[in-house]
Amino acid sequence: MLTAKKKNDVVTEVHNKITNYLLNVQDFTPGEYYGSFWSEKAYHGPLLDYHAGGAHHHRGCGSAALALWLTGRKTDDFKMLHRAELAFDWLAARQRERGGWFEIQNNEKPSDWEETGLDEISTIATSFVIHGLGFALLNGLPPKKSYKDCLLKAGLWFLSIEWPAGSGIFPHHERSPYDTLNANLHSVESLVLIATVLRDVYKQNVNLFQQGAKRGLLHTMTLQWENGCMPYRADHGVTVNYTSLVLWCLLNADEVIPARFKEASEAFWPEAGKIRLMISRACEFLRNCVNPDGSLKWEEYETSSAKYNMWTYFITLNVLLRVGSNENISVAKQLLSFIESKITASGLPPMRDRGEEITECAFMQADILLFLLPLVVKNKFA
Repeated sequence: MLTAKKKNDVVTEVHNKITNYLLNVQDFTPGEYYGSFWSEKAYHGPLLDYHAGGAHHHRGCGSAALALWLTGRKTDDFKMLHRAELAFDWLAARQRERGGWFEIQNNEKPSDWEETGLDEISTIATSFVIHGLGFALLNGLPPKKSYKDCLLKAGLWFLSIEWPAGSGIFPHHERSPYDTLNANLHSVESLVLIATVLRDVYKQNVNLFQQGAKRGLLHTMTLQWENGCMPYRADHGVTVNYTSLVLWCLLNADEVIPARFKEASEAFWPEAGKIRLMISRACEFLRNCVNPDGSLKWEEYETSSAKYNMWTYFITLNVLLRVGSNENISVAKQLLSFIESKITASGLPPMRDRGEEITECAFMQADILLFLLPLVVKNKFA
């Protein structure tokens, strides 16, 4: 049985190993990718191939830059802070004119889920960029005009893809015909964060972003199953991975909503009791997805391509600990014990809980680092 100290040591050690890995793969080659992060194993949908060539991911850069910024702030590492800022500058330069970012597959190729051959901005990639930039700005990142422009353009892009207009449905990517729950909640978090940063950092109130977020959350709350699962799509897809992701986005958004908005009779945000119930039911579902040894019940509870990913263990650990309660913390300890058993000789977590050992996927490692950061800072196992 791992003691509280041992559990915190495991989290800290993995955090440090991933941080060093990301510092080593940050690209300072003069030219197009200066400041970004190289992923040797550029696995991403829809291709889903770790061995088809590397790439620089926008979403991975957003996660990595925020992780380095927060770690640099905590340790007074000014060189790390500078490197994080260079990464955010790269992202600002890469934003598409419409307001979002591409999802990158292998060999720097943007994804084309609908096979139209046209530019296809990704809600998921854009949301991870905004998550990184927004939270860094709330934690002292210099408030450059270029960052403000990024936020404003991204917020307007999110509202432009809500379809039908006013429905609270935000597709996974441009031209996607599906109601995908994680895309809805990524958009909710992004719109809340954009509104908050514009208001608190740049002193500009844009309330239409907050209203868009409320619509997205109210719509998605109706799609939760009786067992607490947040399915991949509105009509099907049991998933532990995307239930955790929906919950992660909701917790992030709820943390930055001003108290006066929460108390305004649902004018800006759903009533707190409804949100608590949604969270509680989702956590109950997640607890039921974990075996006594900390492994996940993949065959019963996962139908998406995320099946067997270690990423899922870390995000589920994150949300259960952040929500708290004895039941959630007990299951989180089981997850961490399983995670520890899978750490590779390099000190990095592998990408999957079985099969070939692959560690050099920068966007997944960067996300995992983000999921660990609150646990390192707040000593959750103490």
